Amino acid sequence: MINRRLILVSNRLPFRITEKKGEIEFSPSSGGLVSSIKSYIQKTNSSPGSNKDNCPVWIGTSDIAEKKFKDRLQSGSIFYDDFELAPVFIPPSTKDKFYNGFCNNTIWPLFHYFPSYAKFSDNYYEQYVKANTIFCEKVLEMYKPNDIIWIHDYHLMLLPELLREHLPNATIGFFLHIPFPSFELFRLLPSKWRKEILNGLLGADLLGFHTNDYVQHFLKSIRQILGFENTLRIITTPDRSVTVDTFPISIDYYKFSKASTDSDTFNERNKIKKRLYDTKLIISVDRLDYAKGLINRLESFEFFLEKYSEHKRKVVYILLVVPSRDIITKYKETKREIEGLVSRINGKYGSIDWTPIVYQYKTLEFKKLLALYLAADVALITPMRDGMNLVAKEFVASRTDKRGVLILSETAGASSELGEAILVNPTDRGEIAGAIQQALSMPVEEQTTRNETMQKRLQEYDVMKWAEDFISQLLIRKEKQEKLKVKEVTTQIENQIIEHYSHSESRLIFLDYDGTLAPLARLPHLASPGGELISLLKTVGGDSKNEIVLISGRPMEVLKGWFEHLPVSLVAEHGAFYKQRGVDWRQTVPVNASWKPSIIPVLNLFTERCAGTFVEEKTLSLAWHYRNAEKELGFLRSRELINALVELSSHLDFQIIEGNKVIETRARGIDKGIAASLWLKKKQHDFVLAIGDDKTDEDLFKVIPTTQYSIRVGLTQSVAKYNFKQQKDVLSFLKKLQTRKQVTIENHITNNEVG
Repeated sequence: MINRRLILVSNRLPFRITEKKGEIEFSPSSGGLVSSIKSYIQKTNSSPGSNKDNCPVWIGTSDIAEKKFKDRLQSGSIFYDDFELAPVFIPPSTKDKFYNGFCNNTIWPLFHYFPSYAKFSDNYYEQYVKANTIFCEKVLEMYKPNDIIWIHDYHLMLLPELLREHLPNATIGFFLHIPFPSFELFRLLPSKWRKEILNGLLGADLLGFHTNDYVQHFLKSIRQILGFENTLRIITTPDRSVTVDTFPISIDYYKFSKASTDSDTFNERNKIKKRLYDTKLIISVDRLDYAKGLINRLESFEFFLEKYSEHKRKVVYILLVVPSRDIITKYKETKREIEGLVSRINGKYGSIDWTPIVYQYKTLEFKKLLALYLAADVALITPMRDGMNLVAKEFVASRTDKRGVLILSETAGASSELGEAILVNPTDRGEIAGAIQQALSMPVEEQTTRNETMQKRLQEYDVMKWAEDFISQLLIRKEKQEKLKVKEVTTQIENQIIEHYSHSESRLIFLDYDGTLAPLARLPHLASPGGELISLLKTVGGDSKNEIVLISGRPMEVLKGWFEHLPVSLVAEHGAFYKQRGVDWRQTVPVNASWKPSIIPVLNLFTERCAGTFVEEKTLSLAWHYRNAEKELGFLRSRELINALVELSSHLDFQIIEGNKVIETRARGIDKGIAASLWLKKKQHDFVLAIGDDKTDEDLFKVIPTTQYSIRVGLTQSVAKYNFKQQKDVLSFLKKLQTRKQVTIENHITNNEVG
């Protein structure tokens, strides 16, 4: 359990607030988010050791005007049913274009794979920005130091970054309750919007999605549009790291399983069964929404009646549609189409004593809904797209008798957890009709086996676990992020390192070359070392207490030509080969480059497609440089190349490394950290220092003992202990090391003479 106050932010408050005869009344809102969070909060607050003073704050839009609240508001909020409610008041003109406009006429259809329904209005987006700004102001008003901010859903995708600008150290999580679409769909948003939305989301410390597919879609959009890479789902931006992960939202499992044994609920279930006699019952429960696939589902049921005529008069389909967003044109059209289709099918196949489809357009109270779940032989849940679909989970959880068959769309997020359901393509009428036939004839033993497996999974990861998991991971990631914060080398830190160096007897120093000892050049051969650097390395390397290791991505031949005459050791190709002083070159680990012939044609193709790029071939690696390409085209081609290489890397033995304007492929099992370990294991040193400038040096920094020193060139997040602002600081620092050492020796001699 958490001991910090939780601020929840969503478009709506968890209770509908209305005015009746001058009095404000509260009633629960519908929706998976509200029920899930409320269950978690109630269990948390009722558990031993919970902190009653940390009453959670829920921020969301109000259903009534601000002036109606003035007499009830206390410090901008109301306390009700385990929550401190902080209403947000958005002007009507903004609210309409924000909610009905951008949220539900742009983002909703696009993210649910209905791009032709999406409207791309500048005015809609302007009001979306304005609404997110109003939410930001409210959160800032309610925020106290150490609060945890948890933002929910597509209405508020700009909010994390807006808050980050004011609260740079705040703990912020974001969860998306709808699908995140593929890059090809997301890129349909105008360039400015899509960049601002992605940057908005990256203001969070942890981003949660329902499924791995949604995570991968998001990471690809980040890579393609913003150019930020990720390692193990951690996105590194210039100033922060952001973690992305899957947290499939669930239900209060025990609420549904226990409710099924309630006498009133069971009596209601028996009434339904009695009215149906021996007729099999198929049910579905959906909000009114074109994304729910209701038209295809009805056509599939019609096809079932036509193809499997033996079931006529022996099956009834109850289609429960919950009212939603009636004001939006597409929803009105969908409702009319549903009602027309139901009427046609009933007219075609029904009779005086049998109605194939019982259509209800209303919201059922909880016990009646449970009774419907318990009475059903089949639950037919076939959305075209759905972030999760909690109805499928509710149906399975409620069936304590282990009976009933779930037919579920493979494009619903829940399908990744409920694989024992009959999974169908929601557009395939024949497949759905066949699934209904299979479900109606499924043996009880098979129903029991399938349901037991799904119930066990839902029981282990219920809504309580979902919320606990997200919040605990948010806190863990925030702690790790703090360790990755940029810490610039100050005069005090510099003096501390130099002092340690001066009094050490055995020193080991790892130095990257390009971007560290030498500035990055337009072409690799133009970055050859100058006389000043050679002289410095000769002096520092000539100190008997020092072991200098130049650890570079350069080929062996280049390093040999430039530095073999100096008193330094060498590591080539990011750790593939090494040469200790006075010893011949050796391969670090036994790997080969049999994959290279398959990669060279791909790199050459991208070189042809992007002027100014070129391929550099090394013994165990290949590098595609795009520093000299036109900026926008070079970046675009680099994203395309990475995607192509990722496909190949799944069956070829190489890894992909992105450096500064270079994409490199190299044999697996090689990195600078592995090479550096050869020196670290060979001998104990009382002073160790590593300096590098790009992602390939992160592996090096990871193996440096925590009591020693690692420095990343550039003010960017790193596992390195410190950061230099720029490359020229490196040479200045190395000179100070040697100068300070010389001063220390002279002082020591002087003191001895005086003595």
